[in-house]
Amino acid sequence: MIRITFNNYKYIIPEKEQTIVNALLEDIETINNKYLTNKGSIWLSFEDEHTQYSPERTEPCPDYYGYYRLHNSLNDDTLGIEMTLDELDSNLCTLINFCETFLKN
Repeated sequence: MIRITFNNYKYIIPEKEQTIVNALLEDIETINNKYLTNKGSIWLSFEDEHTQYSPERTEPCPDYYGYYRLHNSLNDDTLGIEMTLDELDSNLCTLINFCETFLKN
């Protein structure tokens, strides 16, 4: 897992996803700066490694390579579950609409 920022996403994220990731990072920045001031922040990570399989494991082991996660900076807990880029886009849209509706400054 690697933290995604404006400075590193072009080196980590597949080229076809970079435009959307940049827009999502802007949404996260808006949420952090406008609605979560002095309340922590959220940040984005990308799973850049495949899951290691154990020979002792009998059930399938999920591989989240290429998935995104949102994190809470207060305790680094994951917010929600692993998401594809489309799922992340939908969830951030919902979150920013919630903030604009219920957390007006």
